[in-house]
Amino acid sequence: MDNFVLYNGGYRVLNGFVPFNDYWLVTGPLLDYLNALFFNFFGVNWKTYIYHSSLFNLIITLTTYLFFLNLRLSKIWSLFYSILFSCLMYSVVGTPFVDHHSTIFLIIAFYLFIYGVHNNSYKAHFYIPFLFLLSFLSKQTPAAYGIIGMCFLILIYIFLNSSKAKKIISTFLLGSLLSVILLALFFYFTGITLSNFIDQYILFAQTIGENRLSEINYNFFELVLEFKLINIFLFYLIGATIFLPKKTTLNKNLFLILLSVICLSVIMIFHQTITFNQNFIFFLIPFLMAIIHIFQKKFIKNKNYILIILIMICIFSVGKYHMRFNEQRKFNELEKVDLKNAVDALNIHKSLEGLKWITAKYPLDPNKEILDIKEAMRIIKKEKRHKTIITHYQFIAPVLSINDYSPNQWHHPTVSFPIQKQKYFKKYKLYFINQLKKNEIETIYTIGDGQHIVNLILNESCFETRQVGNIIFSHILNNKCKDFK
Repeated sequence: MDNFVLYNGGYRVLNGFVPFNDYWLVTGPLLDYLNALFFNFFGVNWKTYIYHSSLFNLIITLTTYLFFLNLRLSKIWSLFYSILFSCLMYSVVGTPFVDHHSTIFLIIAFYLFIYGVHNNSYKAHFYIPFLFLLSFLSKQTPAAYGIIGMCFLILIYIFLNSSKAKKIISTFLLGSLLSVILLALFFYFTGITLSNFIDQYILFAQTIGENRLSEINYNFFELVLEFKLINIFLFYLIGATIFLPKKTTLNKNLFLILLSVICLSVIMIFHQTITFNQNFIFFLIPFLMAIIHIFQKKFIKNKNYILIILIMICIFSVGKYHMRFNEQRKFNELEKVDLKNAVDALNIHKSLEGLKWITAKYPLDPNKEILDIKEAMRIIKKEKRHKTIITHYQFIAPVLSINDYSPNQWHHPTVSFPIQKQKYFKKYKLYFINQLKKNEIETIYTIGDGQHIVNLILNESCFETRQVGNIIFSHILNNKCKDFK
């Protein structure tokens, strides 16, 4: 479900569909447009999809390398920590992912803030609001938390540099004004309706966050243990910042840089605790280790053995999570699946060349799943009536070179769209039905998990369900039922 959502999203935008207007969307529209751009130049296929995420992993890795260099870390150590960083950044998921894009733009915003503080350069801060805009259009969180954290840091920055307050404030205000203009242009050129954007991306998405926050029972010790290998470095940095030697504390810029690094780390840990995705923030380990390495002499002089111990812990941690996420694919729910059973996705379609196919649903016999998928594709291809497709196999429409006309971007009840007794369900149901009417849909096909989704939205008198294949169901619509009037 997660890996192919944006694949179909990019394909839909490439074919003229508009997020929020033509399909209900609760995650960032920016990635649909970026994927469409990649597909436009390199074709709609798996390799192009991977070029996208690989490029962004390269961008954040190079940016991190230059960031470390600017903080006076040697080229060799900057390269070393950047490579470790890259292993645990985008690699853990592999495919384009909203959390990772949002995090990358957020991190670069913090890099620019620290760069400006370190070099007494206000020009760098002008671009920070724009980076937060890109982060927010990738996903609402962690962008929103980053904006709050950045506002906190700016206030402290102004407090520590009161004589330069006017220059600091004006730089951020001008950057914010430019971002607002660019956002307005984005809406204008894409044709996204502002009311749809607010209903789906702000109001409904906000209820998801509220529910998750209410369900979380924060236990400090459990949180420490869950991210223990990150916290070793974070707590060391916090302690070192608190107990900086008196001469060092006079350096306001150093204090603000360390505070910014701590703030960024806390934001990412907080975001991780309220997202239902697998952990993906272990890139903080080499990042924090690099910061400690840079300023170690400021903390404790002539204590190289502490630095050596921390470097060894860092290497061990990166190796551990590389095996767990990159080799065993924990993020993709495949950690306990024997990946040797994977088969070539060329067996599904030539556009999926380069992908080894196996899922947690068919861990022992991926060929059986492929046969079921191909059967469903044949049925869809033969169907002449106007149809919509609801499935987690979101490569099906691109493979068949058709539009699925699904009213949703992805199909996760209560998370990607509201159900009965949830706030905004009535508004969503009206949107769902209007999309069916607009596209003159006669039949809804559900493939794989999710045949119950139609029941969650429409009254049972509005459709007749039939199983037409091993994993495919048709729901023939009755447009005379109450819901359609």
